Amino acid sequence: MPIAQPDTRILNAPQPSSITLQTHPSPLEDLSNRSFKNIICIDKPEKHIEIFPRGWPQYHWNPKDLRRTWTFVTIPREGSYVAHHEVRQDRILAAALQKGERYRVSLTDKCLGTRWWAFKDLDELDGVRLKAWREPTEGDVDEEFSYSEEEREMRERFGDGPSCMGEEPGMLAMVVEGVDAEFEIV
Repeated sequence: MPIAQPDTRILNAPQPSSITLQTHPSPLEDLSNRSFKNIICIDKPEKHIEIFPRGWPQYHWNPKDLRRTWTFVTIPREGSYVAHHEVRQDRILAAALQKGERYRVSLTDKCLGTRWWAFKDLDELDGVRLKAWREPTEGDVDEEFSYSEEEREMRERFGDGPSCMGEEPGMLAMVVEGVDAEFEIV
């Protein structure tokens, strides 16, 4: 069953550019990251379609090559990006929906952000290794000169080509606009 389709657009930016961002954790990803509340029956508030995950998934990711683990999308400067989500059939069947019931889908205030973003289009980042952002510290040594097995593998994959840490994650805000989505079982 398709549900809410967050329409994401750029409200205000200091640069006239598209923004590319990592979809995890945000409403642009799937329903497993706590961005959406359970789908509540408006007529019977104790009844719901459970989509809010019970546990928090653990991820192993490589901070020197984020593309290996995460998905990235571009929000065009003029335009929007729409994410489509579907509720698993077993969750729908478990809720024992009945004709005429009305339901509400809501975003939570959790996972409204991203861990990586940049003022660039994904096409501009083709061939660029995306690295986790971190605050530079005094005496930083460029990790590119490490000769670990992981670094050798990265050099084989990307060569000595460019890498990008993106912008500071806290400098991008996601704001929920509008109301919850509602639907009726027919």
